[in-house]
Amino acid sequence: MGKNIWNNTWYVLSKTWRYEKKVLFIIALQTVIGAVVPLAGVALPALVVNGISNRMDSGITVQIAAVILLLLICNTVSAYLSNVYGTYLLNDKIGFLSALFRKKMKVDYAYVESPEGQNKYENAMMSILNDNAGIPGMLSLIGPVMASILGLVVNMILVIDFNVWIVAVLVLTSVLHLFIASKIRRKQDSLREPAADASRKLNYLFRYVSEHTGAREIRMFDMQAWLQKVMDRVAQTRIGIAGRSADYNFRLSISDCIILAFRDVFAYFVTIQAVFAGKIEVWELVFYLGIITCIASFFTDLTNHMAAYGQRNLEMTAFREFMDRDCTDEGKELESGEPVTIELQDVSFRFSEDGPYVLRHINLTLHEGEKIALVGENGAGKSTLVKIMCGLYRPSEGKVLVNGIDLEELKLSGYQQLLAAAFQDTYILPMSIGENVAFGAADSHREEIRKCLETAGLDGEFLEENRPLTRMLDADGLVPSGGQKQKLVLARVAFKLLYKNAQVLILDEPTAAMDAVSEKAFYEKYIALSKDRSCILISHRLKSTSFCDSIIVMEKGEIIERGTHESLMKEDTRYKAMYELQSGYYQ
Repeated sequence: MGKNIWNNTWYVLSKTWRYEKKVLFIIALQTVIGAVVPLAGVALPALVVNGISNRMDSGITVQIAAVILLLLICNTVSAYLSNVYGTYLLNDKIGFLSALFRKKMKVDYAYVESPEGQNKYENAMMSILNDNAGIPGMLSLIGPVMASILGLVVNMILVIDFNVWIVAVLVLTSVLHLFIASKIRRKQDSLREPAADASRKLNYLFRYVSEHTGAREIRMFDMQAWLQKVMDRVAQTRIGIAGRSADYNFRLSISDCIILAFRDVFAYFVTIQAVFAGKIEVWELVFYLGIITCIASFFTDLTNHMAAYGQRNLEMTAFREFMDRDCTDEGKELESGEPVTIELQDVSFRFSEDGPYVLRHINLTLHEGEKIALVGENGAGKSTLVKIMCGLYRPSEGKVLVNGIDLEELKLSGYQQLLAAAFQDTYILPMSIGENVAFGAADSHREEIRKCLETAGLDGEFLEENRPLTRMLDADGLVPSGGQKQKLVLARVAFKLLYKNAQVLILDEPTAAMDAVSEKAFYEKYIALSKDRSCILISHRLKSTSFCDSIIVMEKGEIIERGTHESLMKEDTRYKAMYELQSGYYQ
């Protein structure tokens, strides 16, 4: 789809009509007022001079009074619009933000996680949040642009009969200015991606310093001086980019001053010469000089606004690049509660076309009701493999078959409804305990939520499903420990497994905060909970997974061993060496 300036303008206006119509009415009023006020400001002194020459007859007095009243009304309305515009713009921005958040929740996970996806999202976010850029910037320019065009049309009609060459010079110099401005704006746009990348890094560092975990590590590892150097280096990169952009603006200002001087000298020379030649009266001189100044001002404003509008258009394109990313979720649907077999056929994976392989030639089948453990050192590729089986990553090579059907042909969201997964990263929402377990179904499943909380090993206050979690939104909220957070996530898994017909249980080291004995007991409980359903477990503690039907040993992105605990212990295997090493720690 084309994303030219007209297409993007229509996109912003149509979405704004949907989110907050009052913004468009304000823009329409700004257009009319922006064209009327300068013209009235020109007419007023000319009428006064004419009135002085004609002893202020009643007709001229009425005209002067009418112009003064018009200016008063326009300025009052303009002041009112300035006061209310921010509120309506905020409503509009919230509409665009909601659309962006919904899109991010649908876009494929691998893209969102990639540096490219993060930069695109950062650009899209800034095109909404920054009042001087992107969507707000474009909306703020539409009124002035339309006012300049309307003002030019009206004023040029008034002056073209007087001297057509003045209009020709004004048009020529304005086109030249627009050409120079567009060249400079394109150079500025080349800085957009580096600026977004530097901003993303700065935001990450600021978040790290601000969060409790980062504040703790900074003190414990004496990171202050080193971290300050890192922040200074990234900040200097961002400041350097801003400096280059400011230099481009300075060049544009200099060219504008030169063009403006030439334009004004020519227009004033022609008008003053007409007075000496007796072609116009003094009050007409005042009027035409004012009109010429207005036209020059309108042209300058229009070229500057259009140059800025071009920049806003580029920022809008960045927003739409993220919003227009294909996230169609169509395909065959598996029946709810249907048993699942997942087969990986010669699957390899890497994050970019020229990047190193994270997984190579993986052949693996998870049969209906089978319990599989993935073990290996950090970086072996276990979590990546699980994310491929969940449909979060797409294989770079090979296929993933679900019940014999290529995963690419299935409706992904429907397939993922059959998976109950808990990953290493634990995220708790600042909502109630019940909403953290069952989300939108919390109100209708209170008893089920309570059972899941008990299954996860939570008790006491955590069984109060209406109790708020964290103190972000409620001062009386519970603040869970690391282990309690993990148990809450596991309660989510239990709820989906027991009450949402999930057919595959996936546990990717969600119990790292537990001791080895508690973890083993916990896994056994969840294995029993899954009954005849399939299960994938990842753990570094091999005693916790020894009861699985099959154990897959991974190393450097490849499967190097597979078998039962007993069969692997009978041979001189990597698994046996790791198991005996770990067992020594607990004797």
